[in-house]
Amino acid sequence: MIKKLSILSVAIASLFAFETATAVKKEINIKKEYVANIYSPSQVMVATRVMGYIKKMNVEEGDIVKKGEELFVVDPSDIYSMLNQARGAVIQAQSGVLMAEMSYADAKKDYERFKNLYSHGAVSKRDFEKMKLMMDIRKKQVDMAKGMLKRAKAGLDMAKNQLKYAKVTSPIDGVVTMKMKKVAEMALPGYPVLVLSDIHNLKAKSFVKEEDIEKFKVGMPVIIKVPAINKKFNAKVSAIIPSADPLTHSYIVKFTFNNAKGILPGMYAKAVVNISKTEAVLVPFSALTSRSGIVGVFVDNNGVAKFVPVKQISQDKDFIAVKGLKAGAKVILYPTADLVDGQRL
Repeated sequence: MIKKLSILSVAIASLFAFETATAVKKEINIKKEYVANIYSPSQVMVATRVMGYIKKMNVEEGDIVKKGEELFVVDPSDIYSMLNQARGAVIQAQSGVLMAEMSYADAKKDYERFKNLYSHGAVSKRDFEKMKLMMDIRKKQVDMAKGMLKRAKAGLDMAKNQLKYAKVTSPIDGVVTMKMKKVAEMALPGYPVLVLSDIHNLKAKSFVKEEDIEKFKVGMPVIIKVPAINKKFNAKVSAIIPSADPLTHSYIVKFTFNNAKGILPGMYAKAVVNISKTEAVLVPFSALTSRSGIVGVFVDNNGVAKFVPVKQISQDKDFIAVKGLKAGAKVILYPTADLVDGQRL
């Protein structure tokens, strides 16, 4: 009976035995994360070429638009009035040309008749020259009328173009990052109504403290993490702006993506950079625990649990690089909350 109880006790002890892993020493990359912002270096300020109230707005901030897509419409009422005036001016100018050409035709006939009479001595030279002068004046009046017609037609074309400009379309494939006007507000030529960002040419940038800036080199690889879409992207340092902000003593570092598919301007990101290499002791992430607010691991010390405080250096996949622990130590995985220092295992 006693032998059975002993066997049962061993079985129960083995059932609740702690799993251990050996801490190993390894050269690792020391990584540091910097807050980054996704932006588009290619921004377009979209403005209207005509003055008027915004009649229709087809987009909101954050909308993705295609090149040629209608963005907003300016009320064309004033443009229609301008167009009707331009059409009236063309009709009037055409009438002016017709009248001038008829007057010139009459003056030319009179000139030909006086020329014949003058050659036979029937009229004086003065009367003949007066008739020639009249014909030349009528000819200039025709030229002037044609010039006025040309200007009137140009005004009509301008009015038609103004009507075309009432519908404002997107000049690029992009995303609406800012909307400065709403429906019924006045749009003025040259003043932006929308701001578009090119989504095919995105970059990221971070503000780096002066004590870290020497760790960055143009061309060095980085990982950009975008929490909003839970993805990581390969990138590289494309530029280091050599002028620091005098208030924060930070420098701007820019990153270029190898492939930025799925990212949008304005997204929050983190730039993960390898700043150095060092030898460190690695333990599984599941070995970490805390007691009285102190982070550490439990080590199997000849069958006795010993709590060893550690300092986390970096994470390498499922392992944590720590200081304060020797390589070769057997760390306890998934330590229970009631495990205490000195407890027999």
